[in-house]
Amino acid sequence: MPISWRIADGLVWLESDGNVPFEEWRAAVEAALAHPDYRPGMGVVHDWRSLKWAPSTNEIGARARYGATLGPIRWALVVPNDVGYGMGRMAEILTDEPPIQLRTFRDIKDAEAWVRGGD
Repeated sequence: MPISWRIADGLVWLESDGNVPFEEWRAAVEAALAHPDYRPGMGVVHDWRSLKWAPSTNEIGARARYGATLGPIRWALVVPNDVGYGMGRMAEILTDEPPIQLRTFRDIKDAEAWVRGGD
């Protein structure tokens, strides 16, 4: 499956391993947020390290607009390379206003620490 999710250790964990269209991505996010174990304000760690290419600019924009509807949430993107990092930084700019706080990381432990409330 190109995108999977789980709720563990007080966080939502998403993993993308292929080019996931917006509707499929949104369905996965909505399923995770509708799960009985989800609690409002729970952070999200989205692992992009298996991606072979980054989503398009239009895809990033659609995801950013949707993310702004989710309410207060910290969302970390974990990327494998410079291209992914650049796309993640673009997403940060597009989501620079509350309620979503999005940051891009290369290390999953740094991402998890930030989502849990670290600087």
